[in-house]
Amino acid sequence: MKIAFTFFLQACLFNAQISEKVQNFAKPLDTISHAESSRIGIAGEKSKIYEYFKKLSEVANNDDLFYFAKNGSNSLKLYSSQELFKRNDKRFLEIYKFYAENPLIMNYKMGCIGSRQNIADFLRDEIYSAKEIIGMRDILLKEKDDVSKAQLESIIQEGYHQLTLKEVEFYRKEIEKIDSKIK
Repeated sequence: MKIAFTFFLQACLFNAQISEKVQNFAKPLDTISHAESSRIGIAGEKSKIYEYFKKLSEVANNDDLFYFAKNGSNSLKLYSSQELFKRNDKRFLEIYKFYAENPLIMNYKMGCIGSRQNIADFLRDEIYSAKEIIGMRDILLKEKDDVSKAQLESIIQEGYHQLTLKEVEFYRKEIEKIDSKIK
């Protein structure tokens, strides 16, 4: 009886916090326990899981993403946390700290390579990768050739159109403080 009530309460809270439109976009990811990069496999085909999330991220606001980062399936937890970082939402640090203190191990496929680690480790990797990605973005913004434009479009599609190197450095320092207190 207690378990049934808990599920009922969670469903009510979920419905109260998230719009029906956002819920519908989240539904395909609701039970997925792993995540994938935007391109997977040797041929680099588009990940359907990631594509579902990109559609969700277009309609979800930061509060929705924060909710999913704490309460969604593993894929929603990771993708939503990463998106909060890309949107420069400081609550990303709260999420990072939570998963650093309460490890949640999950599978992640990047390209044709799979890994299994804590969500906090994936989020740390995102921060360190962002420095390189944003540096490349800033160089490509100055270029005019078609190849550079295509590369820039790919970076923007990954969600790195607004975040700055200064902001990434802030997050890097903050997660290092969090990590030093936990270890």
